Amino acid sequence: MRLALPSDDVGLRQLLRRSAIPGAVRVAFTREPAYDAGAGVAGADDVTVLHEHDGHIDAMGRCSVRDLYRNGAVRRIGYLAELRAAAAAPLPRTALREGYARLADWSTRRGAEGFVTSIADDNVRARRVLERGGRLGLPAYRPLGALVTFLAPVLPVAGDRGARGAPVPPEELGAFLHRHACRAQLTLPWTDRCWRALAVHGVTSRDFAVVRRDGRIVAAAGVWDQRAFRQTVIDGVSGPLRLMRPAINVARRLRGWPPLPGPGEVLAQGALLAVSVDEARDWLALWPALQALAAARGLSWLSLSLDRRDPWCGILRALTRPREYFTTVYEVRWPHQPAWSEPWDDRLLRPDVGWL
Repeated sequence: MRLALPSDDVGLRQLLRRSAIPGAVRVAFTREPAYDAGAGVAGADDVTVLHEHDGHIDAMGRCSVRDLYRNGAVRRIGYLAELRAAAAAPLPRTALREGYARLADWSTRRGAEGFVTSIADDNVRARRVLERGGRLGLPAYRPLGALVTFLAPVLPVAGDRGARGAPVPPEELGAFLHRHACRAQLTLPWTDRCWRALAVHGVTSRDFAVVRRDGRIVAAAGVWDQRAFRQTVIDGVSGPLRLMRPAINVARRLRGWPPLPGPGEVLAQGALLAVSVDEARDWLALWPALQALAAARGLSWLSLSLDRRDPWCGILRALTRPREYFTTVYEVRWPHQPAWSEPWDDRLLRPDVGWL
């Protein structure tokens, strides 16, 4: 068990490609053409730990420490991700404990005040191990809330319906995004540092659609195409959907909708970024503008993660006709690592799916 090096690039990418997330639609989250191309997303400090057996990487885990809102204040929070293990080589418990300990030690030295992660509800294997991890000497996983991720098709749009995809002054946009971010949990602080960090991965104010009323911004969100450094690959489809997919796709094409992707395809997906809406009715103008931005970038799908308690869920289901995926967000605590003294308050979780 050791920290990853630049020379581990090929082995890490191969393990990610082989490690599909189970479900009716199996997906693999890959990092091509280089693992480190996705480093520092949204200003994160990243570390990856790996396990080798007979010269081959058979397990890995990653922690990204970044500034996020918690209870209305910006804190340094570590997000645990990319926990992967080759199915053919079960990881020894001692190695798993050591890997977690290394992630915690490195991240704490980078200023992490606490840790969170998310796990797909149908990833039974991971939940079975990690929710009971305290018995194995692993950190404790405590559920914080439940997310729903909408994967919505990009459909033809008639007119702009009052929304604008034109650039807006970054200061005005940043102030609006900041006002909304501090009202939720796990949102990015829209500081100059945040903008600079996102620009490294191609995000500027030109990637945002806004809605104005009486001259002021009342809704805004960005469209982030991450395919240049991070991809969602369809590994396989099972159950009734596998048999019905050809017929479904014929019907979808006739209606101008994107087809359901097949095995081996990279999902032409964009992540919505910093979704901020004053009133639910403003979605009626914002959503068509986001679709227009996505279509201009060659995207067929848009993704957004919301707290399942979020009042936006209902209107988005009606507007976007999405497929839905469910995950649980956990606070992860080590016995001898920092932990917040005050509990999480009841603000909605609104993490950007682009860094999950």
